Amino acid sequence: MRHSPIFIRLYAGFAIVILFSILIVGLMVQRQIEQASLRDIRNNLSSQGFILQQSFANIGNQNQQQIQHTVEKIGRRIDTRITLLTINGVVIADSEFNPEDMDNHLYRPEIIAANESQVGYSKRYSETLKRPMLYAAISAMTNDSDVGYIRTALSTQRIDEEINYLRRVIITAASLTGIIALFIGYWLAMSFARPLRQMTVIANNYAHGRYQLRIPSHRSDEIGDLARSLNQMADISAQRFDIITTERDQLSTILKSMNEGVITVTSDGLITHVNAAACRMLRTSGERCLGQALRDIDDSKNLHETFIQCQQKQTSVERTIQLDGYTFARHYRLHATLLKESNQADAILVLQDITDVKRIDNMRADFVANASHELKTPITAIRGFAETLIEDEAIDHSMRQRFIRKIHGQSIRLSDLVSDLLALSRLENNDQAFNTQVDFQQVVQRVCANLQAVAQSQKVDLQFNSKDGPMVLLGDDKALGQMATNLIDNAIKYTSQSGTVKVSIEILQGRAVLSVNDDGLGIDEADQERIFERFYRVDKARSKSLGGTGLGLAIVKHIVQSHRGRLQLNSKITKGSTFTVTLPLYKQVK
Repeated sequence: MRHSPIFIRLYAGFAIVILFSILIVGLMVQRQIEQASLRDIRNNLSSQGFILQQSFANIGNQNQQQIQHTVEKIGRRIDTRITLLTINGVVIADSEFNPEDMDNHLYRPEIIAANESQVGYSKRYSETLKRPMLYAAISAMTNDSDVGYIRTALSTQRIDEEINYLRRVIITAASLTGIIALFIGYWLAMSFARPLRQMTVIANNYAHGRYQLRIPSHRSDEIGDLARSLNQMADISAQRFDIITTERDQLSTILKSMNEGVITVTSDGLITHVNAAACRMLRTSGERCLGQALRDIDDSKNLHETFIQCQQKQTSVERTIQLDGYTFARHYRLHATLLKESNQADAILVLQDITDVKRIDNMRADFVANASHELKTPITAIRGFAETLIEDEAIDHSMRQRFIRKIHGQSIRLSDLVSDLLALSRLENNDQAFNTQVDFQQVVQRVCANLQAVAQSQKVDLQFNSKDGPMVLLGDDKALGQMATNLIDNAIKYTSQSGTVKVSIEILQGRAVLSVNDDGLGIDEADQERIFERFYRVDKARSKSLGGTGLGLAIVKHIVQSHRGRLQLNSKITKGSTFTVTLPLYKQVK
């Protein structure tokens, strides 16, 4: 089984401490026993010396052999070596050796110590007996005795043997205790290392966002407290992670669904985030933008200059810019703001495409100018003719009638213009769904019948063709009639004499399709994009001479859009034009 480093260190440390503790305790016990044994031997030897001092107090009347015999006899009985010395250190008798063969003992350590303090001890190796000995010397100097010192000695070899035996016993006991301690230590170390290793594995899972795992927390010690704390931390982290993930997903969804481009940059101008709208505006991709500088993704340098200005002023900056790379000029409103929560000068840039707003503003300005001009012309004419009639009372009858007809014609034109403006305004503001069923075929057929007289007066052949039966749709009967009238009337007006206008209506793919075709002058491709704008005329002189207000096709466009239809134009110069209107039938409306 593979063990972790902390387990190895814990187990090894525990084992070393146990072994050293046992060895130190054993050595201390051995030392205490050895010292106690030596102390007992010294006390015994000194006691024997004092007793022998009384026994050998009067040996003056004994010869050398008698003294030697007595010493040998006593030494055998008490199993102790006895040595009698004169005051000068000469050996008188010895229980182990012949005193004549022994040298002077005056300068032996125990004799020197006994001379100073009456009792002296020494432990050393005896060269005579060839074994370690413990000596105790007693000063026995009296006036009536020839014995100066009595020395008793006992071999410490037996003690050393007993100490060695004790040492072996201690080592054996220490080894057995150590083995037992190692097993106990292994169990204790595993009881600590196993949950810690398990906590490490689960903590690594927490680090990778896998918060569903839990650590067993049945223990009642500190490790159990740590496990419960980690489990609680996992619960809190999982909740916070879910909240952060939800908020991040919401923010990502918001940024993706925004029409505005959002770019976040660091204080150095490096892009850290860009949404899809910004990539679309900058004509690039997120992978190419991230980590790049603003100056590198925008050749016009507008983004970089605005960001620098925002940093310098330490406030929000807003300006209108144009970005390069487009066929037609596109306008954007750029808003740069510093991120106040950031410690650095990070910023967020928001791009809003205002091209359509600019175009609508321009169209509105053109509409106001055109409407003012269109209204001013008949009003001026009416005013001029009226002032002439009022000021010149002598004007002849024919001229007066002519001016009155002019006033009447301009008033009709002014009335038509106001009516078209009101109709256009009503169509633009009406966004309610229709709930009235209308037969579109009958509407178109009725319009063609009403315009036959106009076509005949212009010597234009108006043809109506319907391939299918009733075409019911939800809509406004009057508005649909006005749409068909404007298309067919325009076709008649812009078709030369002896020309043909073909009106057909049919059902294609569940939709009603109205087609108005003429073989007139046609419309240039450059004008086809703007033909449905208000007051826009391809041939202004011809339109005015025909009495047009310039709002007919704009009204047609709005009527088609309000009925959820589609309007298409196909035209070529001198080849005529074809307007196609596609409207959903009633059964297709959901």
